[in-house]
Amino acid sequence: MDAQRIHLDPDPFDQFYISQGFRIGDLILLSGQVGIGDDGTTVEGGFDAQADQAMRNIQRALQAAGSDVDKIIKVTIYVTDMQYRENVFALRQRWFKVPYPADTFVQVAALGRPERLIEIDATALVEGQLRP
Repeated sequence: MDAQRIHLDPDPFDQFYISQGFRIGDLILLSGQVGIGDDGTTVEGGFDAQADQAMRNIQRALQAAGSDVDKIIKVTIYVTDMQYRENVFALRQRWFKVPYPADTFVQVAALGRPERLIEIDATALVEGQLRP
């Protein structure tokens, strides 16, 4: 089975030598998404702004691969401080619906740059539905 690279234009990951992700059959595996704009710079506005931008970046990459946020089956959410726990719960409520994706939520010492507070990677379906 082949893995097809997900292409975005512009692709802020190109400057970091990272692929957005790959579509393998009806499964999409995304790289971790952070709160950066198309130019690769971190958005201003703190944790919630970065979290929402990370989810918009996930949505954009999934749509480029023929999927969408409602097809996500698994996320891993990395934060630099568990003080953002309630913010993550609110983020999940804004972006996901029943049945919620499987989720791993961890605190890490640092992300790729010191100003980054959250990173989210996702696995999603292309075809089919999530069933409760």
